[in-house]
Amino acid sequence: MVNVISILTALLTLTAGIGVFLVACTMMSSNLESAASRRLKQLFSHTGNNKLVGVGIGTLGTAAIQSSGAVTVMVIGFVNVGIMSLTQAATIIYGANIGTTVTPQLQLAMFHTVFNVTTMLVALPLTNALVNLACRIIKDQPAQQSDEPHLYFLDPQMLRTPVVAIRQLKEEIENMANMAIENYQRAIRDVTTLDDSERDEFNRTERQLNYLNRELVHYALLLSNSQLSEFDHQYLVSTIRTVSDLERIGDYAKNIVEYADSLRQQEVRFSDYALNEIDQMNTLIARLHEATMQAYHKMDMSAIGRANQIEDEIDRLTDEMERNHIQRLSLGICKPQAGTEYISLAQNSERVADHLINVAKTIRDLQ
Repeated sequence: MVNVISILTALLTLTAGIGVFLVACTMMSSNLESAASRRLKQLFSHTGNNKLVGVGIGTLGTAAIQSSGAVTVMVIGFVNVGIMSLTQAATIIYGANIGTTVTPQLQLAMFHTVFNVTTMLVALPLTNALVNLACRIIKDQPAQQSDEPHLYFLDPQMLRTPVVAIRQLKEEIENMANMAIENYQRAIRDVTTLDDSERDEFNRTERQLNYLNRELVHYALLLSNSQLSEFDHQYLVSTIRTVSDLERIGDYAKNIVEYADSLRQQEVRFSDYALNEIDQMNTLIARLHEATMQAYHKMDMSAIGRANQIEDEIDRLTDEMERNHIQRLSLGICKPQAGTEYISLAQNSERVADHLINVAKTIRDLQ
């Protein structure tokens, strides 16, 4: 009987200990969310990208508090709230293993040190491979795959961890931007080739863009009620404008598809000269999209400068397209039936560029 009571007591003590540990981890993550700032993220970004610096941080941290477990738990918390990358965390944990060897028992400490340093030297060059292996085993991919409109990177549970939710909201917005430009490019292919084989995919993407416009704004409003840093609050405000700009790009793509339908009904095509100008416009829009995404994703002000230059080229090309089209009409090179659609296509493309540049410029308010 005594043995049964002892076993039950031990099990209850173990269970209680695990519970306290998990509660402590949860409290720490919660506090990290509120304490995390842009400067802290930048600090880890600058120091953690150097693997040897990461090892040093882990070694000194563990030596100071004499607990590699505590350092590991803190690192997990940093990764969870988006302050630190998985690769940075791995190098710090390597250092934590070395830091545990700083003990009063000299001979044991020496053996432990040699063993852990040797293990670290073997593992350090393989860090990226190990991280890639972990990511392949547990893939970071959209939570839902469906033809029906849905969120790719967000779910309601993330509202409990606002820092993570904001990071995932940014992923959703960048994905929405890519979808909008893909639909613009589908529309251009439709109007230049009069081949509507991509129409089903175009319509699915258009429904997805409309859905994201509603849901991301709603999600941002819910997230705004959370305790956030000033930077994250300003970012949330900017997302509402950004999502609206991206949805408008989808609308202009839909207009271009309608011009394609009109050309098919009239059984007319654009001239080779017109097609060449449309191809130039499509190339400039693709370059502008690339510069915009670099500015938005990396907070890169120099990318905004490149985006502005590309937008100026698009404005000039739009004026040239209109002048050249009128000249071609007077020479009988282009058919009048296609004139309205061609001018409207040029103007709609210019507006797509305007909305892209709006997205890039949102980072100015976040500096």
